[in-house]
Amino acid sequence: MFEIYIKGIFQNKLGKLAAAISWSFFLSLFPFILFLISLLPHLPHYERLMFYIFEILLPRIMPENILPDVTYYIKDILLPHRKGLNAMTIILALIFGTNGTYSLIRGFNENTTLRRGFIKEYFISLGVTIAFIALIILTFLGIYYSEIVLKLFTPSYDISWFVQNLSRIIGFISFPIFYLMLLSLFYWVGCLSISRWVQALPGAVFTTILFVLVTYFFAIYLKNFARYNLLYGSIGSIIVVMIWVNINIILLLLGNELNIAIRNIRLEKELAQTASSEKEKHFND
Repeated sequence: MFEIYIKGIFQNKLGKLAAAISWSFFLSLFPFILFLISLLPHLPHYERLMFYIFEILLPRIMPENILPDVTYYIKDILLPHRKGLNAMTIILALIFGTNGTYSLIRGFNENTTLRRGFIKEYFISLGVTIAFIALIILTFLGIYYSEIVLKLFTPSYDISWFVQNLSRIIGFISFPIFYLMLLSLFYWVGCLSISRWVQALPGAVFTTILFVLVTYFFAIYLKNFARYNLLYGSIGSIIVVMIWVNINIILLLLGNELNIAIRNIRLEKELAQTASSEKEKHFND
């Protein structure tokens, strides 16, 4: 299996493919963030949702050293200048977001002979993008209502620390689950080699574990070794974000290659068993 997996990575030219996808994803990132920020005021519990974004979500997905710059960009640049949610904002955000999703799905099928038509694949990408937005909103609302329900309990012993940090505890538990669900959706819908949701799980679990580990070590690297701001000035943070996007795309493609490798091994075993059965049947006849 390891040999098939490594062969698939090199045949697919993973690094080159990830670079192309990363550029499309980076272009879609900020319009998508702007859309979410414009959408949130129309949802219930707006203030609490903003707390979840800045105190729970962003610290989980961004390395510590670039988190202040990203937070500053959203809070001090995007939020004060945001306009109301209108049709043009929605359309542009969906187009940019769908373009990023489309490039990723195309990358998933680069190492297979299976293909979809452009229109069909683009509409599937649109559906995945909308599902992604809905999943983010439902996750935030789920954290909020879970927090309310848990605070209704009044045990006899002191749990003040638990109650005060409840949002972070729930976020710490729910984020890996959210990430796993999102990856499973991407792999299952995006990769034509995956016919069942269960087949997408190995790659999703593998990528989730890699994401946690790489995030930790990348933060250490930025803190102790990287000096992008000293070298490039104000654009240093943008370069770091681009590198971070590229790393995550590589992780996504690695998980997809694992799913394809497992599928190929399973097909080879099934073909071998079928050939053996036919040979045995022919011998008996």
